[in-house]
Amino acid sequence: MFLHMQSHLMLGGGRALYVGRFQRLPMHRFAANAVLVGLDDGFELLDVNGGLEYHEAAFVRGWQWHALDFHGGRAAVLFLEPGAALSGRVDASRLRAAVGSALASGRREPWHELFHNALNLGPSPLVLSARVARIAALLSGAEDVPSDAAGVARRLRVSTSLVEHRFSEQVGVPIGAFRAWHRMLGATALAVRGQSLTQVAHAAGFCDSAHFSRQFHRMFGLPPSKVFTHGLVGNVVHIASR
Repeated sequence: MFLHMQSHLMLGGGRALYVGRFQRLPMHRFAANAVLVGLDDGFELLDVNGGLEYHEAAFVRGWQWHALDFHGGRAAVLFLEPGAALSGRVDASRLRAAVGSALASGRREPWHELFHNALNLGPSPLVLSARVARIAALLSGAEDVPSDAAGVARRLRVSTSLVEHRFSEQVGVPIGAFRAWHRMLGATALAVRGQSLTQVAHAAGFCDSAHFSRQFHRMFGLPPSKVFTHGLVGNVVHIASR
């Protein structure tokens, strides 16, 4: 699915930037909001109702079913923490130039600059009520977290309705998707640091590597074996979450 190109992955601050070469991604839905930019050309975006649009850059909301076709071209995909909005418009030409410079340099610094600043659309902080913010903090933590709404409600001594409905209203995705994003982000950081998919799966709380691979495929539209290849250059950037 990624053809004859070294791919790059940056993680940090609750978000991830992936640059690689894509073919077609079948119908799937991201747990996180995502910015997509075609680097060589535009791409096709198909919604769940069969509507087909052509874009050079697009914003896809988390939990929105869609399919993508990049026709073998290079693309940059910026995943934001679920619920995070954008503070500016996507400038496709600027991002293309920044990625081109980073690819040509062969150094790490331009990628850090790209990840921090060159997008010019830094994710805005989530605007949450105090009670929903407590739920988000629990779900994004590394500690053991209840897997269902009733368990989360008991842990925080709030109503199940708050966990199920108010959280989705304010964040834009259900608690399961929010928790899955943070688990997957943690697992991806371990994979970038060289751990095997089996080690990653167990460390991130998945029962086995097959379960992890299925969840990854459902969330990103492609299996982890196509991302974590020998041609991947990955960095975990320690920056404050927004």
